[in-house]
Amino acid sequence: MMRPLALSALALTVAAPLPAAADGWTVLPATGSDYEAAPTVALLGGFQDPAVDGVDADGAYGVEVGLSCPTLAPPAGRIRQQISLTRFDNDGLELTSMEINPHYLVDIARDLAVGVGPGLGYVVADAGGDSDGVFALQAGASLHYRQGPLFLGAEARYQWTQEADLGALETEVDNHRVLAKAGLAF
Repeated sequence: MMRPLALSALALTVAAPLPAAADGWTVLPATGSDYEAAPTVALLGGFQDPAVDGVDADGAYGVEVGLSCPTLAPPAGRIRQQISLTRFDNDGLELTSMEINPHYLVDIARDLAVGVGPGLGYVVADAGGDSDGVFALQAGASLHYRQGPLFLGAEARYQWTQEADLGALETEVDNHRVLAKAGLAF
């Protein structure tokens, strides 16, 4: 079961903008004529550190697709939906994670933005021939640089998971990771 603190943190992150919805927020911006999806596709690479006894940090990699949020637009800044698939394999533990992570972005310079946001995921954990799939909650911060067709970025993320039943090992596969992103902006 996920920790109550993780659930509380995610609930606050998601609920914080709701009172502002009446003050300039746009619901379903994708239905408007001025909506631009501004998609990106990127390869991810960096390190991941599972909070699992006997498993050390190691490399992680994946792929991500991003787009302007089609369901909610704030009066300032913007929300980017990031859908990613990541992979980690070390010390007999394999983690494959599918996630959706909306980030609220604010420009800090021309073509450069910082963001924060929650996320939901599904993690498949494999260890010693046993496998289990568990749901996950996440919190993260990101950096986005976009210049013409070039997209570069970085993110740090913590992921809380349900307990995975891996035969002799029953454990949460909570983890944190830092990833660089490089890809194309359309």
